[in-house]
Amino acid sequence: MHIFMIPQTGNTNCYQCTSIVTVTGVNSLQSVVMPGGSSSDLIYNYFFSGVAYLHLLHLILLSGDVERNPGPGLIAGNTPSTILRKNYAILIDAITDNLYRITNGLYAKGLISMETVSHIQTATGISDLIKSSQLVSVLQRRLEASVYPDQYLIDICHVLINQRHLTITDIATSILHHLGQSIPDNATFITLIPDDVQGYADDMRQHYKHQPIVAIDWPPRVGKDFFGRLALVEKQDHSTQAESAWYLLRGQVDKIVKLPKDKEISVEDVLQPTDNSLSLRVVIDGPPGIGKTTLCRKLLNSWANGALGPQQYDLVLYCPLRNSQIATATTLAELFEYKSPKVSKAVDWLSDREGKGLLIIFDGWDELSEQLRKSSIATSIIHRKQLRHCSVIVTSRSYASISLLEVDNLSRHVQVIGFFEHEISTVIIQTLQKDQKLAQKLIDENKTSSKTKELNSHVEYKPHFATVQSNKDSQLAVKLINDLKVRSDVLSLCYVPLVCSMVILVYCKEGGHLPTTLTQLYENFILQTIRRHIKRHDINPRSLNTLSSLPSQLSRPLQEMCQIAYTNLANNTKMVFSLHNEVVKEDYLGLMTTFIEYDEEKYQFLHLSIQEFLAAWWIAKHEKKTQEVFKNHFDDDHFRMCLRFVAGLTHLEHESYQQYFNKQLDLQCKREPLYGLESCYLSYFCKNSEITKYTHIKSLDDVDNVPILLLQLLYETQHTALCQLLAQSIKNHSLCLDEGQMSLSLYDWLCLAYFINNSNTTWNHLHLGNVSKHAVSVFTAGLTNNSLHVVQTQCKILEVKLDDPTNELMHKLLQLSLLDNIQECYCELVSGQYVSCLVLLQFLNLHQLRILHLTMTDTPTVGNVYTNKCVELEKRIEMNSTLEEMKIEHSADEVISNTIISVIRGVTKNKKITSFSVSIFYIRVDDYDPPFDPSYCLPDGVLEQLLKDNSSLQALSLDIPDEALPSSLNIVEVNTPLTALQIGKIFCNPSKMTLLIPLMKRCNCLMLHEPCPPHFSFSHLNLHTLTLQLKTAESAIELFTFLQMNTTLQVLIVEIRREGVTVYTSCMGTSLQGMLTQNQTLKCFEIYDYFVECIPNSFLSFLITGLRHNTSLQRLNVNIPFNKDITTFTDIISQKNNLAELIMNFTFAKEAFDVYLHSDSREEVAKEILKLRREQFLTFWMYELLLPAVTNMLSLHMTIRRLRINCLGIDNESKPLPNWKETLQHLYKTIFIHPSLEYIEINFGIIPPPSLFVGTLKDQKKTLIDKHRKEQPYKPLPIVNIKHL
Repeated sequence: MHIFMIPQTGNTNCYQCTSIVTVTGVNSLQSVVMPGGSSSDLIYNYFFSGVAYLHLLHLILLSGDVERNPGPGLIAGNTPSTILRKNYAILIDAITDNLYRITNGLYAKGLISMETVSHIQTATGISDLIKSSQLVSVLQRRLEASVYPDQYLIDICHVLINQRHLTITDIATSILHHLGQSIPDNATFITLIPDDVQGYADDMRQHYKHQPIVAIDWPPRVGKDFFGRLALVEKQDHSTQAESAWYLLRGQVDKIVKLPKDKEISVEDVLQPTDNSLSLRVVIDGPPGIGKTTLCRKLLNSWANGALGPQQYDLVLYCPLRNSQIATATTLAELFEYKSPKVSKAVDWLSDREGKGLLIIFDGWDELSEQLRKSSIATSIIHRKQLRHCSVIVTSRSYASISLLEVDNLSRHVQVIGFFEHEISTVIIQTLQKDQKLAQKLIDENKTSSKTKELNSHVEYKPHFATVQSNKDSQLAVKLINDLKVRSDVLSLCYVPLVCSMVILVYCKEGGHLPTTLTQLYENFILQTIRRHIKRHDINPRSLNTLSSLPSQLSRPLQEMCQIAYTNLANNTKMVFSLHNEVVKEDYLGLMTTFIEYDEEKYQFLHLSIQEFLAAWWIAKHEKKTQEVFKNHFDDDHFRMCLRFVAGLTHLEHESYQQYFNKQLDLQCKREPLYGLESCYLSYFCKNSEITKYTHIKSLDDVDNVPILLLQLLYETQHTALCQLLAQSIKNHSLCLDEGQMSLSLYDWLCLAYFINNSNTTWNHLHLGNVSKHAVSVFTAGLTNNSLHVVQTQCKILEVKLDDPTNELMHKLLQLSLLDNIQECYCELVSGQYVSCLVLLQFLNLHQLRILHLTMTDTPTVGNVYTNKCVELEKRIEMNSTLEEMKIEHSADEVISNTIISVIRGVTKNKKITSFSVSIFYIRVDDYDPPFDPSYCLPDGVLEQLLKDNSSLQALSLDIPDEALPSSLNIVEVNTPLTALQIGKIFCNPSKMTLLIPLMKRCNCLMLHEPCPPHFSFSHLNLHTLTLQLKTAESAIELFTFLQMNTTLQVLIVEIRREGVTVYTSCMGTSLQGMLTQNQTLKCFEIYDYFVECIPNSFLSFLITGLRHNTSLQRLNVNIPFNKDITTFTDIISQKNNLAELIMNFTFAKEAFDVYLHSDSREEVAKEILKLRREQFLTFWMYELLLPAVTNMLSLHMTIRRLRINCLGIDNESKPLPNWKETLQHLYKTIFIHPSLEYIEINFGIIPPPSLFVGTLKDQKKTLIDKHRKEQPYKPLPIVNIKHL
């Protein structure tokens, strides 16, 4: 064979063979000419002289030996091992640029081990070329050891082809041809990336690969690979997000509170594909310094190393929006931060593909002006109006991310929450102890467990750190960690990496001193930075004691930088700018960094929070109109952090600052109102029945009036007189921090504690909401911080829900002097490690306490110590002379603890308690759950003794399952002067307890959640309020027939609980109709079915006829089937001016379809409805029938005060018809002009409300409020609550 090769010089080299094959190559080997003139196209684009012979050999192998084997196939003597070895050199070169992606692909297919992956990913000190050589060597060895070497090599080729890289694909297909294998389809249809685009992408990979992941070298980096913990936030509907947006700390350097539904994810999960086929839109937010930009750099580095995840991107563009050129860009080309002649080709190619294969990272959405957030190329791309196929990541401070969360089909919302508490200790150790072995030894010394959680390895540390090491760095780390446990206010700031770095720096420089406020922290940090970056040798860094006393050669540039900081902060938070003052350029004191932007030197501060402090320094120290500037920016979100610094620097001593603290604030709890039915029976058991309503609401005119900023300003000022001024401005001295109103970071809890501690006020009501154990620690520490302070601050009523409490934590909370004179306490303990009897004893130490409601998860009280404490508990309750109302709720699987027994025995002998409630929840989900152990039952005689011997109880609620009652229970005597009795609830039905009903001497209120013969109830002729559960039509008929002539009962609640028995018979309906017609003394009536899905239409007919003749009902709660009679029902209601409260529970009626079909005017529409799902059918009826009927009812009924509509099973995604919005507008207008309506609730169950409901109300809100205030200036705004569970 003769082979002729024409190299670059044009010379022809000839090699003697048995046949003639002509090979030509100009710059690269391109074709081979076979005998007879046939040719074989080659697939190599790049040719290196060192491997020229190998290329030629591959060419021959592809075309085959013409004499012996004209077609593709394995040449005799060439094994897979030989083939791979002959490709060794070119594979190494080709793999180098895609090393990490190929490594991951090979591991995913099981072709290499995890040890190999770890070496490639983590080995330092060797180049990627050497790593590629090592990887190919591993493949060669594993191939030679394989039982099926042909398949192993084929699998390698498939992995290489999947990389979509032309050169690598060519090599792989060459090998497959040589093995006699067909080419995979995905290799045939690879989209070739133009050379210019590939070249630019390769340039960016090299740039991203070599830039540091942590962007700045000062302050010192904290720890290794701490890129911030991420929490994946499931997308919420925009109305909920807008209402609760302030939960996220708006540019504040403290911990972002982790919400209950958050899911912790890894960095690699950020770009995981979603279920829909749209390009990714990911929003990443968090407070300043938390690591958002660092996370971006980590993602860029991962892409450069081929380890970004399953998504393969041809190009990743990093677009920092602080760069004015990028922020104001109008074309895609202007988004390319790094210019190159290749950009124009890349832009054209990406534009033609609508951005396919492109990932853009917009970093710093909050740094755009409001105008640019509405109209810019970034906005257009994010909303898929341009480059709709490209993927996008947007980072932002939390306060500015609200609009991003409204993006259609948002893929993922990620919050960077910084360091967990245990990680802060790890960071401190790894930062201060540079010796890795000593650092690890220190970590191991203080571990409590080696267990790890599912996602990340979390070290659990001891409560107090210690070390046997004599090394000073280790001792300093231990001291700082322990100091931070005491100073939890500063610890809470360390969740932010930037601030953690500052704390470590200042702590070291100041010899173990922690600053009190953020202002002091930043002032110390900046002073230390200046000391480090002094360039003039005639200045001794140690002579710099404060920023205010800097020598002139330093104070002048500092003053100029402060002015620059303020000017640019006031100019839409501009961070990137040019400098024209040469003095500052030469000596910017280490507080700014410089870079080249489009051939122009640009400057920016180390971080926005540094700029904010310097701006505050200018306002406080150099601005002549400090108070005016403060006022002008008070409502500017961009200035919140700056104003905190101004407060710390000025202490807000000027009298003009008082205006911000003496505005009247209504921060009382706003709860869903108690309907008359609830208030009637709760009044017997609870003196303060309103507090039993847990759900909070927000009225339409509520603004962000919870003074988070004011609390932070107070703490920064350390100005006690302003605390007292703010306290006096809060209406009724009532403060509600329930989750429906606000959420606090740990730093905010410190600020709140400082405010309350110095308020010198008796608080009528404090609702602390849902509080973590860390927040309680901060709060209690803040309230006890100043032991010399003469405490005048007290609290009368406290509500709190504590997550994961401990005995020690409860002791600290209940020992607060704030609670010395507390009268009412409503406390829920969720999980935790505590002993219930010890906690109860702590509550009984509150000597003025009159009402105690305590819900707790119990822990078994074992051992003599706790047994003795239970005896003490019983005695303390017996002797208590202030407690009047006690409610204990205890959830347990099988244990009725000694605590509950001691409580009941103590109440039995107490002479003061008039209302006692005890609930024990034990639920067997199915027959596979273990039965209740009889040995855990209440002892014999405990309840009998309570009912026989107690002489003070007037209201008793016993919610104890039958399984927990002793089998020998025998109630024969009731001497307790009970007037109200409740037995059981929905899950606990102690039928044995109904035996005491006939033994009661007098009963005004009887609540039975267990079927009981009606005549049992009416053995008490003076019965005023009755709740009764019915299971059969016969029992219902008996009840309603008896009540036709009754003249004493005023409140009736009927629970229908069927068990395969028809209750809604015609006879039952007739008796209900008769009762409503003839009984004219019943004021409140409620009848509902817990588990009914379909109520017959006939029930509504009987109800309507009865209501038509009734004149006494003031409150009504009924289940109503969806059918045409809804209009008739609402017409009847509109005539009942005595009816002030109405609850309508709408359910699906099977007959509704048939009824609807016979409607002459809507026959065609009904036929279409039949094709829809049931939810769509209900939705149609709601808009077309229910809402117009309700609107008409409200327009005619002039005295109704409260209305609740429960619509279950609605399809919230149904496409609205054109007239539905008008229907809602008419309803809302009617609500706001109604003369008496105070509250209306529309509840959609577990399904979020349809967006049309929320959006229409939001659009009309301002107009409706203005109209109401103009026409009804003395009537409060109605509360419109559109909700779901």
